[in-house]
Amino acid sequence: MSPFAFTRTAVDQNRKMVCGHGLHNLRFCIVGRMTYDQLVAFTSVAAEGTFTGASNALHKSQPAVSKLIRNLEGELGVVLFDRTRYRATLTDAGRVFYERAAAVIESTHALRGFGLALGGKVEAIVRLAVEAVTPLDPIVKILRAAEARFPSVRVELHTERLAGAAEALHERRADVVVATMLGIDAAKVDAMPFGRVRIVAVARADHPVATRRPPIPPALLRAHPQIVLRDSAQGSSPALNVLEGGLRWTVTDIGAKKELILAGMGWGGLPEHVVARELADGTLKALVVPEFAEAMDLFAIRRRDRAHGVVATALWEALGSAGAKPEPSRARRRGRTRTHR
Repeated sequence: MSPFAFTRTAVDQNRKMVCGHGLHNLRFCIVGRMTYDQLVAFTSVAAEGTFTGASNALHKSQPAVSKLIRNLEGELGVVLFDRTRYRATLTDAGRVFYERAAAVIESTHALRGFGLALGGKVEAIVRLAVEAVTPLDPIVKILRAAEARFPSVRVELHTERLAGAAEALHERRADVVVATMLGIDAAKVDAMPFGRVRIVAVARADHPVATRRPPIPPALLRAHPQIVLRDSAQGSSPALNVLEGGLRWTVTDIGAKKELILAGMGWGGLPEHVVARELADGTLKALVVPEFAEAMDLFAIRRRDRAHGVVATALWEALGSAGAKPEPSRARRRGRTRTHR
């Protein structure tokens, strides 16, 4: 028997426990009472910064989370959080313990996923969310291969905008997403490059902003409606390529945005692959807008803190194989646009 092993025997009236060394004094024994739930609560409080935030993230009451942390600290004999401040701040011991605890949780989920794969457990439903500007051709090829390999699985494909993909991943409405890193906590996810989408500011060829020789005065751009995509996330988030102070119309999908621009109702940024034909035949004209970011880097993203089934893993691997390493960004970030992603 390992010198650190322990066994529990019948507990006498004095509540004594005999460890592997035959000692009755628990100070000389290693008692394995630390639980997985305690570690999850501890890392959640550390990540969220408050006990309230952790309770919301874990869908537990705040007293329940606090009790898990108190029990963990009592069993370890160390104080993990400084509670004298507004936010729950890790102590020196807490910071060191957090690194190990996070690694244990990540390994546990990876092991569970590996076990599911060994058991050949195929999910009934797999949910994939993609950023609205994502080219769908490679996605369709991947889904077609998944259908042939797993004919009984139902795949749900959702289109999200701006921070919507991050929210879908956070709320577990998506198993895997293809999106930018906007709103994503990189420490909590696995991410692989999927591709780069070039964004082109366009207007119909006879629109006033298109007939003006460059550079286009910002006042002229602000005087005509800019067609922008509405964020599908419920919370507030940064906007992409939105000219501050200008007239703005919002839409909820790329197709509607393109149709409004083609109708001469305004101008706006669209993925190059969406407007390539119209740019080639002269229906649309590319605009020089120095404030615009020129490209969006897309990634395949999944959470680290959950197990992934056979089909979700297969999709993840296929997205990684189809992805291309993003080139160094040349996005311009001058002017008074709102935060770019």
